[in-house]
Amino acid sequence: MHTRQLRNTESTRPMLNNLFNQFNFENIYQLPYNNNAQILAILSRRRASRRIQRLTGRILMRRNVEREAHRLQVHSRYIINLATDYIWNLHSTPSQRYQFTNLANNVNNINQNRASRVRRIDNTSTLDNIIRINNTQVTNNSFENEFFNGTNFDDNNTFESLILPAGFLGSSSFI
Repeated sequence: MHTRQLRNTESTRPMLNNLFNQFNFENIYQLPYNNNAQILAILSRRRASRRIQRLTGRILMRRNVEREAHRLQVHSRYIINLATDYIWNLHSTPSQRYQFTNLANNVNNINQNRASRVRRIDNTSTLDNIIRINNTQVTNNSFENEFFNGTNFDDNNTFESLILPAGFLGSSSFI
């Protein structure tokens, strides 16, 4: 917050003042989704690509400030963050901050409880089947034996079978 205040130059003050004059603070202080933590938890999981963002009251308020700023055609991230800091620290009451923080904590608890209930995938049977791939199949038919167990091209341990490629039909007289 302090770095933002240091960067708050004379050029941003008129824009912030204009924004504050046009803000509908009822929209900013309205709790998202009528204070329904379940809906907010579902939506926060949908937004997250891999990791669910841990919410804070300030983040929830920033979403409202951002929505209100976009309504007023202000899209500067810097201005939105400055406005959020100002409203959170100086314009909102402790009760309002508590409501946003409480909602964020409820959402975080729902998401954390859901993550701990998600079962891990049990793939032990799949791994067991993969391990068994090298086991030979017992058959009475040579075709089935070669089909299931593969063809062995180097049945004999002669010099040629060790150095020549598989399927070579020549004999040692050619060497």
